[in-house]
Amino acid sequence: MFDFMNEKLSLGRFPTPIEPMKYGEKYGVNLFVKRDDLDEFIGSGNKVRKLEYLLYDAKKLSCDVVLSAGGVQSNHCRATAYFSKKLGMDVELFLFGESELQGNFLIDKLLGAKIHSITYEEYENVAEIMNKRATELESTGRRAYVIPPGGSSAVGFLGYAAAVHEISNWEKAHGKFDYIVCATGTAGTIAGLEIGRLLYNEEFKVIGVNVTKRSQEDFHKIMSEELVAFNAKYKTEIKELNPIVVDGYVGEGYAIPSQEDFEIIRDVASKDQLIFDPVYTAKAFKGIISMIKKSEIPQNSRILFIHTGGTFGLFAFANQLENFLI
Repeated sequence: MFDFMNEKLSLGRFPTPIEPMKYGEKYGVNLFVKRDDLDEFIGSGNKVRKLEYLLYDAKKLSCDVVLSAGGVQSNHCRATAYFSKKLGMDVELFLFGESELQGNFLIDKLLGAKIHSITYEEYENVAEIMNKRATELESTGRRAYVIPPGGSSAVGFLGYAAAVHEISNWEKAHGKFDYIVCATGTAGTIAGLEIGRLLYNEEFKVIGVNVTKRSQEDFHKIMSEELVAFNAKYKTEIKELNPIVVDGYVGEGYAIPSQEDFEIIRDVASKDQLIFDPVYTAKAFKGIISMIKKSEIPQNSRILFIHTGGTFGLFAFANQLENFLI
């Protein structure tokens, strides 16, 4: 077995709990949730697992500034800013979109992150922009570490490969899962889960619910390219990553919630006391329910939903959510 469990920092509180959900009862499935929203308070969410490896790499390379990018309410950027500063590194974020000073954006500012506002068109080439900034910093004697959006890289994949180890241990006492489902925006979480599934010889299917306008082909291209780097870096021989990516649940676009998304947030909070967000978890959960209704996920299946966090980002949508509250 490939051993990568020690080449990382300890940033979160793991293993995170796996809990049954009442919400699945009326649909005839055994639905569980892995509470990665509980892995840390300010860091909170799926990015903690990735950053344990990415920031370990940054410290190993003696970097003193971290660069990353995302939407203005990016969970990843908030977690990156928090842990980078906690580890004594400066952080610069390249953010697209507009927002009032609240939610994740407020926390970025409170933490002292340097913000570069970019357009969505610039975000399409953000790797080039960040690499140029890294070169500028290095010319002044700084050492920059560039983290791609979502922490989705060969190093970042390790976070959810390690999560499968936790899931496997839980299954030994409580039974096997048929499906592991999560939101996917940059492919890092589903790729890590799929790598873990292969490394730990798991039989469950990994499903990523697309919450962006990317195509299925885009996700598989990202995973294929990073898998080459992963195999080279960690001396593995994984031939391909083939998790299921499902479309049809993003609505009008990334970070644009629908009425159904807000209804799910309200109903899940009331039924299971879980707080979802309208960008990732609500849309992914909507995908699960739809797939069950269409028999794409069979009755009596055992499903594990990865709660990837997003609680702070929810506050940016408070005015829109108000209409759906009792």
